[in-house]
Amino acid sequence: MINTTSKFAECITVEGHKIGMNHSVFIVAEAACNHMCQLDMAKELIDKAAEAGADAIKFQTYKAEKLVTSNAAAFWGKEKISQLEYYKRLDRFGKNEYAELFKYAQKKSIIGFSSPFDDESTQMLAGLNMPIFKIASCDITNLNHIQNIAGIGKPIMLSTGASNLDEINRAIEIIFEQGNYQLMLMACNLCYPTKDEDANLLRIKTLVENYPGVIVGLSDHTEPDPHMIIPSVAVGLGARIIEKHFTLDRSMKGSGHFFAMDPDDLKMMVKNIRLAEKVLGDSLLCVAESEKKAWLSARRGIVAEVAIKKGEIITSEMIGLKRPAEGLPANMVNKVIGKKAKVDIKFNQYIDMEVLE
Repeated sequence: MINTTSKFAECITVEGHKIGMNHSVFIVAEAACNHMCQLDMAKELIDKAAEAGADAIKFQTYKAEKLVTSNAAAFWGKEKISQLEYYKRLDRFGKNEYAELFKYAQKKSIIGFSSPFDDESTQMLAGLNMPIFKIASCDITNLNHIQNIAGIGKPIMLSTGASNLDEINRAIEIIFEQGNYQLMLMACNLCYPTKDEDANLLRIKTLVENYPGVIVGLSDHTEPDPHMIIPSVAVGLGARIIEKHFTLDRSMKGSGHFFAMDPDDLKMMVKNIRLAEKVLGDSLLCVAESEKKAWLSARRGIVAEVAIKKGEIITSEMIGLKRPAEGLPANMVNKVIGKKAKVDIKFNQYIDMEVLE
């Protein structure tokens, strides 16, 4: 295991958004290429993501010929065409389109960025001063690619689907060797879509435990459930970033629409995540400010169940425990029994040390 404890950045700032344990969960709408290489559709995805309250929208940037061979078969959903044919339909955005989209995202107060899948795309996006990079799970062993991205010096989201600790460690080493410590690790299942029973959200805790100090998130490939609960569960387990595929319409064909969330799903997800953040609290075991009134009213104090004369020895039959918690607290009852009354004590009077010898 590499020693990473002192190297991970505990708080990463991206265009004014702070990402880390003491900050709001960073919500990324993963639009991938669900824009179908239509600028108007891409801008509408940005509009809907911003309206829903997402912090960022992410695309994917590649050239089909640099990504797959001519005979590579699709491995997701019910897709029958080759990967090459599939990706060639979706790889037509270049520098001008991304420049326009990132500028449009800024106008809508949402962060726009993309996952590059080849060196040419990486350098093009770097030239646009993209504020954050995402490395996909499939590239965790593509060390030259990781090195090139890390050398740009921008924050990195590294997805860890279908990876083991040795592979994750090596990728981290490569990034750190470039002097880049702005790294976030994303738990992930690489199946598209991921069945609920395969989601294995406890990977989040495994990453937290193995890499102390790291910012951990979830790249979620499960199909949207009616209440968008799964991302909120991830937040409960420690995820500080949630990334989930996003489309305008799940019935569309030709990209990853079928397992993506639609705008209504995204709104529900954001709402649930913000609620999860609110109810998780700070984990401290104490009397919270909100509990003080109830704490005093609902706990019990020691009272006289009968009138007790001055000089009498107090027995268990003479006292009771009643609300509110005035006088001596209930846990001191054994210190009261056997004491002598210093003064007359009335029925239902709270007992404190001043009335005892």
